[in-house]
Amino acid sequence: MTQGQAAVDRAQSLADPASFDEIADPALRRVLRAYLVRGRLPVVPRGAKRSLLLAYLATAFEPGVRYPEPEVNEIVGVWNPDVAALRRYLVDEGLLARQDSVYWRCGGWV
Repeated sequence: MTQGQAAVDRAQSLADPASFDEIADPALRRVLRAYLVRGRLPVVPRGAKRSLLLAYLATAFEPGVRYPEPEVNEIVGVWNPDVAALRRYLVDEGLLARQDSVYWRCGGWV
């Protein structure tokens, strides 16, 4: 299995509402239940809720692994078809870094 496919699998498991009960942080559970609908993210919140949600989504990416843009698109596409916006939000939030269409996780929870 490639790193990209492993990340897609992680993204799908993160989107599974059944896994939300295992999350210790009640604020994160509330945000996930409010914004992830059947594993999809129809609306991206603003402010602190967006930051919390993006930090959670960033855990689909392994620290130290470089992902070409098409793989990043496939990973974030699990949640929302607007992959460009999600990539930009993750970079702007300092969770992913980008150079020459290659991304890697540089922040967030471990």
